[in-house]
Amino acid sequence: MDTHSPETTESAPTSRRALLASLVAAGAAVAVAGRASAADEPAPTTTAPPLRSDSDAATINSLITREAAMVATYAAAKSNVSGDDLAVLELIEAHHVAYVQALAGYLGRKAGATTAPALPVNAGNYAALAPQLARLEAATARTHIDALKSIQGLDAATLVASIITVEARHEAALVVSSGGSVDSVAYGA
Repeated sequence: MDTHSPETTESAPTSRRALLASLVAAGAAVAVAGRASAADEPAPTTTAPPLRSDSDAATINSLITREAAMVATYAAAKSNVSGDDLAVLELIEAHHVAYVQALAGYLGRKAGATTAPALPVNAGNYAALAPQLARLEAATARTHIDALKSIQGLDAATLVASIITVEARHEAALVVSSGGSVDSVAYGA
């Protein structure tokens, strides 16, 4: 008797909340696991990058400002949606709040402002908001990727890299949950 059940499309998520949870959950785990594995590796005895560098403060503060702007953007966008759509925006907003806290915590007393004005988004329902928010997620991920070019400390680079992976998942989840194609995310369309 064959007990193997083939995968079917019937098991696909049935709501935006379920879709987002499935796309983002692994990304959040990657962010935590990535930090833990970097700490477990022994530091090379040659010219390894420093674990922390004071020269990273300005770059990290600029990322805090961007993340704070994303928090404000999601807070404003939430007023236009309800139900599962609201749950999606609340979950992503909570991630950005956590990024502000993690980046500010990394800098400690050197952290600057942890609030910023919302980024421009045209009001509308979820179908209108999600593609705009996806573009902002992509731009935020690119901002973090660009920041990696100037970050000197390994701890700061690891933290920023862990954020990038989840923001890419946010973009994909927003595009797909609003009826877009994953191909547009994968190929930058």
